[in-house]
Amino acid sequence: NEYALFAVVLYVLAMAILSFHLMHGFSSAFQSLGLNHKKYTPGIKLFGKLFAIVVPAAFAIIPVLIFLSK
Repeated sequence: NEYALFAVVLYVLAMAILSFHLMHGFSSAFQSLGLNHKKYTPGIKLFGKLFAIVVPAAFAIIPVLIFLSK
């Protein structure tokens, strides 16, 4: 069904946009709270990038797998 494919593509695109938003927002939240430190900031940024990739990818894979299982 072409509508289902359109919905899956739109959802995956939304998760990609969410990923960029999280990538910026995670480390910015710590900066806004004044929790910048030259020792911890690189680790926070790395964890933020991993979080921003893993979480949206996990959500995006669900409709893809459901669509492919039909």
